[in-house]
Amino acid sequence: MLEFLGPLLGRMHPLLVHLPIGILIFGVLLSFFPQKEKNTYLPAIRLAFLVGGIAALGAGISGFLQYQFEGFAWEDVRVHLVGGVLTALGSFGLFFHLRKKDVIQSKGKAFALGLGLILMITGHLGGSLTHGENYFTEVLPLEFQSFLGIEIQPEKGPQLPEENWEEAVFYSKVIQPILNQNCKSCHNPRNQKGDLDLTTMKGLLAGGEDGLVLTVGEAKHSELFARLILPKDDEKHMPPAGKRQPSKEEIALIESWIKNGGKETQTLAEAGISRKLIEQFILKSELPFYPKTSLAILSADSLATLKTAGFFAEAIESGSGLLKVSCTNFSGFQDSDWEKLSPVKNRIAYLDLSGTQVTDAILDSLEGLFNLTVLKLNETAVPGNSLDQLAQLPHLKLLYLNKTEVNLRELEQLSSSKSLQKVFAYLTPAAEEFPNSGKMSLPFLLETGNYSLPKLPSDTIVY
Repeated sequence: MLEFLGPLLGRMHPLLVHLPIGILIFGVLLSFFPQKEKNTYLPAIRLAFLVGGIAALGAGISGFLQYQFEGFAWEDVRVHLVGGVLTALGSFGLFFHLRKKDVIQSKGKAFALGLGLILMITGHLGGSLTHGENYFTEVLPLEFQSFLGIEIQPEKGPQLPEENWEEAVFYSKVIQPILNQNCKSCHNPRNQKGDLDLTTMKGLLAGGEDGLVLTVGEAKHSELFARLILPKDDEKHMPPAGKRQPSKEEIALIESWIKNGGKETQTLAEAGISRKLIEQFILKSELPFYPKTSLAILSADSLATLKTAGFFAEAIESGSGLLKVSCTNFSGFQDSDWEKLSPVKNRIAYLDLSGTQVTDAILDSLEGLFNLTVLKLNETAVPGNSLDQLAQLPHLKLLYLNKTEVNLRELEQLSSSKSLQKVFAYLTPAAEEFPNSGKMSLPFLLETGNYSLPKLPSDTIVY
């Protein structure tokens, strides 16, 4: 019949634990008050440690019962439990240490300081068990949290996929992330300002101390929307001044959601939301321009060797093992000089051989450049009838053939390339042929120049 006593006493732990905390903090602080030949506060300090020890023992027993009956994992409570035991033992130890003393010496003060530290750690662990790991730190300024090494994960707001974004659920994928980013810090289960929780649909529908905040179908009569559009200097404007303010697109989305019935399962398509309104929240899939590799960064000595040979060479970007190689200052480069680049050929992603003495033989060497992405052969004698070899390069995106003798038929050999995006052929036979090529279609963009602006009537006016 009395089986309930164990669980009941266990649940009293959060109440009982505050008594020893207050008493022991009082005792620790008094231990550091100035004292003369005789410490007049000693009777009160002894009493504080005795009563605090008894209270800590009682709180520890109730905490153990709570662990037994409430299903806490031993891994979660063991350090907190050990801290509680040390707190009780330390309190009794200080009481007996000071029992026959007239003053508190350095040793006693050190013990008191140690007890205070144990009390703080034990209290922090208890608060973390009850309220979460970041209960004490989440109210600190973000800069201070970063200084303490606390990982900060701010709310990101809506994030929609580029494909089929219109199938996203309006409330869960758009409205709730907006509320999380702008309102959650004040209206959450732990900190319900105005008795309002905006972290769930249930809390949204329940409203707060001033009544409902959502009137389905009527945005202007819904506090959730109406307070967003008040002047910022209005005391009822939400979020408060100094807090992050939602963008005009976010406010428009909240208005649309309410007008469309404030439904929990409606999609963006069903609500008739345009891409323009949602555009800033769509995650664009940005593919890297150069290939991603695991190549280590080339050593400074190896780069110096290339520069000594006459090449300009550097990493394509900081931290990359891929190279940009140019013959800007090596106009005498010939096919036979390729051996100088052979040790780094797998690293070359950008190669500029413009103005050099290369011939068709160089194309055989280029065929093995797996990571080559940009190739410049401007003002060279490379014949166009061998360009089909370049079509096999898996990552080649930009090809420059300006001021060469390449013609349009020869450029068609590049059509089998699966990666080529642009070919530049200014001042070439291909550039002359292209305007008259009719409906000729290439899988890449051909830039031939020869652009001209239409004449305007004002061009003939003489001033």
